[in-house]
Amino acid sequence: MKKIRLGIVSAGAIVARVMKDMHLLENVEITAIAARDLKRAQAAAEEYHIPNAYGSYLEMAQSSEVDLAYIATPHNFHAEQAMLMMRHGKHVICEKPMSINHTEVQRMIDCARENGVFLMEAMWTRFQPCIRTLMQMLQEGVIGQVRNIFGEFSWSCGDNYDPASRLFDPTLAGGALLDLGVYPLMLCMQILGSEPETIQSLCRKTPEGVDMSTSVQMQYPNGAIAQFFCGMDACSNDYMQIFGTKGYIRLPGFWRADTFTLCVEGQDDQVFTFDLPNEPYHYEFDHAAACIQQGLLESPVMPHAESLQASKICTEIRHKHGIFYPGEVGE
Repeated sequence: MKKIRLGIVSAGAIVARVMKDMHLLENVEITAIAARDLKRAQAAAEEYHIPNAYGSYLEMAQSSEVDLAYIATPHNFHAEQAMLMMRHGKHVICEKPMSINHTEVQRMIDCARENGVFLMEAMWTRFQPCIRTLMQMLQEGVIGQVRNIFGEFSWSCGDNYDPASRLFDPTLAGGALLDLGVYPLMLCMQILGSEPETIQSLCRKTPEGVDMSTSVQMQYPNGAIAQFFCGMDACSNDYMQIFGTKGYIRLPGFWRADTFTLCVEGQDDQVFTFDLPNEPYHYEFDHAAACIQQGLLESPVMPHAESLQASKICTEIRHKHGIFYPGEVGE
């Protein structure tokens, strides 16, 4: 079957990470890269042996060399650039979070449907072998009914705090929740369901008005509780634990997981380990390509409804704490 031709929208820092293991792609060939500066795009194309470089995103949108566009720019540009691509008939895989709020995510979904193209949020954890196996085992009831989840994903900027950085700049939709918190949130949703009944949160803000650290607690209709915190001013182990009625699972490095431990009452602990390349982005791209080849307009693993619900939760949390990005209207 003909490979899906991928164009990368950005020549920023994330591209260096994404490209490390793209040689493992099976269903995709990278045919183009675009940036606002042609010289940057050309330099990246030369470094990564990409045949086409464009000095504007419109050029890529109009290109006949691209089937699927990967949006890898800062959060606040996602909606605009994704819709540009989709209106020109391109399928889109958009880096997380899909956009800065659920209103924009809904516009992106509507645009995909109107233009008959595939759209997926690039939540890479869902496509990695470790998480896929973990989810299958949970569905088989290895720890019984899940009653509680706890996670943490935090790092300390220390003396390197830079208010102009993408991570802290409100104009670039900075903050811990959208940059880090979406990972534990999405895993909690994947395990317990996408619509919690109650959401509570605490937040510590930067002088610029984005969240430096956010703690979230969600309760689901069946009584299960999920808790996580994310931050940029405190070190953590970046792990999650899933507690069930028959046992629990320890999942270190959950956002890029290569191992987990199954602990069941009355049995020896079992450690499951998976080979993982340097930067396992290729799984999500191959999945998107397979969906497109099958004529699907959304992924069954990362469906539109879950991207929309995650964005609603993040928007609700931010607005509760008075965190609004420039031009964003309270809802």
